[in-house]
Amino acid sequence: MAVTASTTINHGSTSDSADSLPKLTPVGQRLEHIIKYSLDRLQFRNATFLAERLYYHTRGTGHTIEEQEYAQYLLATCQYRQGQPELAWASLDGCTSIRNRYLFAQCCLDLRRYAEGNGVLEWLLQEALPTCSATDIMAGKNISNTGDPDKASVLNLLGRTARAQQRHKLAIKYFTQALEANPFLWEALENLSELGSAPDPNSIFTEFDATIANIFAPRSIPVIQRVKPVISNPPTPPIPKHEDLQDENIGDTITETSYNQSSVPANDLIKPRQGFLPTIDTNSMAVLAQISEGNGIDKPNTLLRRGTAGHMKRPFERTKSSSAIPARSSSGTITKRGFDRHATFANLHSSHRASSTNASSNTMLEEPVVSIVTPVISKAELQEELEALRIVADTFKILARAYGLFSQNKFNESMAEYESLPYEHLASGWVQCQLAKNKFEMTDYTTAAQYFQRAREMEPSIHRDMEIYSTCLWHLKQEMKLSALGKELKDSNHNSPQAWCALGNAYSLRNENDQALKCFQRAIQLDDRFAYAHTLSGHEYKGLEEYDKALTEYRTALSIDDRHYPAWCGMGDVYIKVGKSDLALIHYKEAQRLNPSNTVVIFLVGIVQERMNRTTEALRSFEEAIHLQPGHAMARFEKAKVQKEMGQYTEALKELDVVHKIAPTEPRVFMLQGEILLEMGDKKEALKKLTWALDLDKAVHRLLFGLR
Repeated sequence: MAVTASTTINHGSTSDSADSLPKLTPVGQRLEHIIKYSLDRLQFRNATFLAERLYYHTRGTGHTIEEQEYAQYLLATCQYRQGQPELAWASLDGCTSIRNRYLFAQCCLDLRRYAEGNGVLEWLLQEALPTCSATDIMAGKNISNTGDPDKASVLNLLGRTARAQQRHKLAIKYFTQALEANPFLWEALENLSELGSAPDPNSIFTEFDATIANIFAPRSIPVIQRVKPVISNPPTPPIPKHEDLQDENIGDTITETSYNQSSVPANDLIKPRQGFLPTIDTNSMAVLAQISEGNGIDKPNTLLRRGTAGHMKRPFERTKSSSAIPARSSSGTITKRGFDRHATFANLHSSHRASSTNASSNTMLEEPVVSIVTPVISKAELQEELEALRIVADTFKILARAYGLFSQNKFNESMAEYESLPYEHLASGWVQCQLAKNKFEMTDYTTAAQYFQRAREMEPSIHRDMEIYSTCLWHLKQEMKLSALGKELKDSNHNSPQAWCALGNAYSLRNENDQALKCFQRAIQLDDRFAYAHTLSGHEYKGLEEYDKALTEYRTALSIDDRHYPAWCGMGDVYIKVGKSDLALIHYKEAQRLNPSNTVVIFLVGIVQERMNRTTEALRSFEEAIHLQPGHAMARFEKAKVQKEMGQYTEALKELDVVHKIAPTEPRVFMLQGEILLEMGDKKEALKKLTWALDLDKAVHRLLFGLR
């Protein structure tokens, strides 16, 4: 009897949902339990083998189509988690259930069968998919292992498919709808930001903010509580039927504690469901089963029906013990920690032994009496629950706002948002990398490298964004650190495209373009959707003067991400080298549109404008670059050259004095100063400046000799 009770309870706890999962045969159920056991412990090969057995078991006679499709789903899940989407796709081909079609669409995305996956997902949208609100998700009420998708998940997958097809407007539409359905869907928010349509976090959390205040309005929550069984001499009265307990008070209790604030049918009280009833220890159930046998006590399922109806979870109820629900101590009295089922079963067992020793008096256990208790929920506890919800939501808002500001090139504002995070989040590798990327886009490579180094100290195994770190070290000419970074990344994960990009940058810094190109091509082999790897390959082809191949790599990068401004700059560089200044200006302007705060891009625009004799526009571009970065020496130097051509000698000399303080050993500064002074008629001072330039650079000797 004990074994039977244990088996019944285990089956109820491992089944995902009695409403959405098909009922398998006893053999199928045993296989299902072992498969899920293996999946939970990451034993994917074992799970796949057993799922194949279940699949062929359901192929036999006497099995429904629902059983067969569920077996296909378990097999495909094992194959997908094992990293074999092509096998999962083949296993699910022809299935019609919602969970199978959703996993099939995920496999299509991984296998780049975009049209096929898109058709399946659009079909799923026509179904009556559930919508999980943010409050329900945070309360854990929609957590299950059935595999059935909700509307937000389908919309998000549609957005990813549309983006892979370069249908960006449609992708933005789907991601926006997914975020409206689930504001905690970070993947959708991240994609929207990268597509240039970052949403306002306050707007996507409007409904959530309005809901939490109503949910936590202080009120009493009635619960059904069991009175301690006692020994009595009179004969036991007839056991009341379940319908006799359905009085008005109990009905009100169920109404007030249901998830959707609606009445629960009486049949639902009989069938325990995961998420509605607390877990019963199987050992205690076995003891209770032994007591029940031959003593006129209800079976375990009867006790479940009658003793736990009042313990249905209210929204956002903590999973640990709560002071809101009274319970019994080991002696059977009411305590503040919760309903101690183990102590109650022990009391029943001790009472049974006492009654057996006094069998001559014909004592029997009375039926437990149902009583109604109305505890008062303390304001402090409600405030604690409310504060936890707000902390989660506020943290998510800050991260979303900061990421969106970064995508809008508002780097200072983005950094301010990240720095307002709680310390435990600020001191994470991901946040430190985001701070580093902001500084990198502001061309503050020294500070960016410090943030990246701090991120690696916090998370030595981090690989994401390390290609940006390697480029940062490339700009700083830190050859040793760059080589060490590439080696460490490659040793930790040989198949990391970021590691091969870091190695390629290390070779590029040593002017070994061929080796650098091999590394970048290896990164592309590992991830051909890695836009930055294509851009770096284009840079190396450009250094090797293979301009056609360079343009091909840049165009490939833009086909992956048309907002990837380094590729636009690279194409502009190629057109400058082949003498097509007009095309170069078009591509530099596009890069400036995508990143208007990058001083390097603005400087390049000014250089092309100067070559095209558009001096007024060039002067405006150099002034804009200087405004964004006052220490930009090259922008000031080029501005002085333009001012010299426009006859603004005094202003040009002032700019060159600033440049001299930034770069005191730059011979071109003295050279330009000498030319301006010569134009102003001050030959003595001009000769002095040109002599200093000669001391710093012998190439100035010819010009100096001509002056003499």
